[in-house]
Amino acid sequence: MRIFQLHRPPHCSTALFHRFRLLGLIGLLLWTVIGTGSAHATDTTGRLKLPPVLLDAAQDHVPLAQRSLFWVDLSGQLTAQDVAQRQDSLPWAVRGPKHRLLINPQAVLWVRFDAWVKDTSAHWEVELTQSGIDRISLYEQRADGSWQAQHAGDSIPVRDWASPDRYPVFALDTRADTPVTYWVRIQHTRVPFSGELFVHRHSHLREQRMTQQFLLGAYFGMALLLTVVAVVNALVFREVSFAAYAIYTSVLGLALAASLGVGGQFLWPHSARWNGMAEFVLLPLVAVVGLLFVRHVVQAQRIGRWLDRLSLTLAGVLMVLTAWDLLRPSSVTLQAITTAGALTMVLVYAMLWTAWRTGERWVHWIALGILPVLMAGTLPILRNLGLMSSGFLSQYGMVIAAAIEAPLLIYGLLQRSSMQHEAQTRANELALTEPLTGLTNRHNGMLRLHDSLVRAQRYRHSMGLLLIDLDNHAWFEQEHGREVADRALVLTGSLLRSVARDVDTAARVDNRSFTLLMEGPVRAAQVVAAATSIVAGGLRPSDQLPVGATLRFKVVLALLPAEGQDLQQDAQAHLNWLRNSLDELCKNKRKSIQTLNF
Repeated sequence: MRIFQLHRPPHCSTALFHRFRLLGLIGLLLWTVIGTGSAHATDTTGRLKLPPVLLDAAQDHVPLAQRSLFWVDLSGQLTAQDVAQRQDSLPWAVRGPKHRLLINPQAVLWVRFDAWVKDTSAHWEVELTQSGIDRISLYEQRADGSWQAQHAGDSIPVRDWASPDRYPVFALDTRADTPVTYWVRIQHTRVPFSGELFVHRHSHLREQRMTQQFLLGAYFGMALLLTVVAVVNALVFREVSFAAYAIYTSVLGLALAASLGVGGQFLWPHSARWNGMAEFVLLPLVAVVGLLFVRHVVQAQRIGRWLDRLSLTLAGVLMVLTAWDLLRPSSVTLQAITTAGALTMVLVYAMLWTAWRTGERWVHWIALGILPVLMAGTLPILRNLGLMSSGFLSQYGMVIAAAIEAPLLIYGLLQRSSMQHEAQTRANELALTEPLTGLTNRHNGMLRLHDSLVRAQRYRHSMGLLLIDLDNHAWFEQEHGREVADRALVLTGSLLRSVARDVDTAARVDNRSFTLLMEGPVRAAQVVAAATSIVAGGLRPSDQLPVGATLRFKVVLALLPAEGQDLQQDAQAHLNWLRNSLDELCKNKRKSIQTLNF
């Protein structure tokens, strides 16, 4: 039978007729292709129909995107049996891989797919790769006409799920004689639903879970270890920054556990109420704690007064919004929290950038640590706003960022603590040491001399005291300036430390004079040897001094307590006794060492 034939009009030329016929053949071909392509999606009644998902030994998992249909029941009153009976009249549509849908509080999303088990030696399961679903149920009609239902979701304790797991998982029928139609009923409000459905072989899903649990366990174990390290540092060094880090890391870990389903599976499997609200409470709390942590660490003087006040104000607003959402949850409160969370991230960016410009190295490590979490924090915000579908990055992006952040932050805090303790140590040492030479200052030198005199008289042993004068200090300052003169004093301090024993005390007593207290018991020969080493060491050339210049010392030494001198235990009197002899020695240009009582 001829389906299509062109008749040439009598007034048309042969060439024009062939052109019309070619266009007609092309149109016929396109109509045939379009008609053939749409035939697989509808049957003879016009009902949208997809071929069943074949489950055989050649595959381990099958995505249901493009293999399943969806429809939204706006009333939310229909049962699985009602939907099955009315399926021919319902406006089903094919569910794509990046399908996003905001479901009204009263509405219910229905997903339908057919599966045909060809490999009966394996158990097959359907998984929704998203946690935080309010309620999800899988229905199937058995061969005898009865209905079987499996339930999961945050409105049910995880222990009562059909298969307690991180994500909702349901077992499929093992019938192999015919395809089985499954009906998935999903209740999910406030946050757009974009979870993907997969059919897995049971063994493949278990292997996948083991890998995921291993990687998640590695992160949570590292986070716990670093939290313990931070707590120990906070207690030992009394550092509030480490305590703030421990709080921030703990809250972040709990929030990630809630968003990944780990919390419901392991931490609170018996609490449906907390499982449903944990993510909405902990994620804003992470923003608050993180904001206050950054504010405390970088300190107000680095970020400015207005950023400091703005951070406190925004933290308070977030807490109020979270409490409001907890008491009266709605889409409005969620959007308000999401907006405030986005503003918090912008504020943290500004604080870190302002602190970065100070040039302190530890601030750079803190900023580099926070940056990945800030970048990953945009993913749940985009998901809540309906601009991004649920996927690998939206689920695991924060975990990856937190794993990068944790060691960088603890390293930055350790550097910050080290610098602060070093500054505190230097400040404390200033009360005991002389800042230019690093030797004991005059006050503490006199205290130690007094204590040594007491011990020497009590235990009847001798100790040595040397009074050293840098004889050419005035020449250095006059000929080469104050900087070179100070350098000569620093070299003198270094020389005295090298001569002194562990128990001895080298101190600076005035502008150009020093003492070396040699704890007893000592012999006269030891004291003379120390004085000789000092004089000889000063005569050695040094690259730190002008060419040809050396350190010239005058040294007066005595064994204490001095017999025949009524000085008792008066440290200042002993020092004055040596000072009088040193003044006389400085007048003698040829002599460098003077002994007093031996």
